[in-house]
Amino acid sequence: MKRLFKHLYFGIFNRVFKLKFDRIIGDLDPLVPVYLVDIDNTLADTWPSLCGRVYGNERDRYRSLSVFLGMRKLIVHQRTMAKVIFISARSYLNYQVTKRWLESCGLGGCDLILVAKAADKMYYLKTLVSREITVVYIDDLSYNHEHGELKLYHEMILELKDLPVTYLGLEEIELINSNCEPNRV
Repeated sequence: MKRLFKHLYFGIFNRVFKLKFDRIIGDLDPLVPVYLVDIDNTLADTWPSLCGRVYGNERDRYRSLSVFLGMRKLIVHQRTMAKVIFISARSYLNYQVTKRWLESCGLGGCDLILVAKAADKMYYLKTLVSREITVVYIDDLSYNHEHGELKLYHEMILELKDLPVTYLGLEEIELINSNCEPNRV
């Protein structure tokens, strides 16, 4: 029964976010580029929050995250000329806390899509590409930092190389963020 409920839960929220995304991009001017931006370890200094410190719950941990000022500055600048959509592999239950965190960082007003796992982001990228929208995808596509061995989603990175998108990955993100220290919010 629990497995059925979980499957139903993920299916419903997955569909809700796909419908929301269709609505978001349905009104876009095809000449306006879309910046699809990851949150964890791209905009938010997330991985240190997974080490050692104990939080009351996941929402408290998300509220405590520092923002990378370099990435924030880039997004603030780009959203004057492009559509910015944040996309993150987080529990659907964390939508509101994620939205409020973005607002606290001065990034309110941008759309937010949550997915169950990193690979689910490909659907959104491919949807934009299929509509011939110019896409800049910013995502470190990394995991496992907290265990001392950074790993990359190599299959996704290879798949991205076959898509007509501008991809800013781990190296570019580190360069953008290297000039500014994370800022506690």
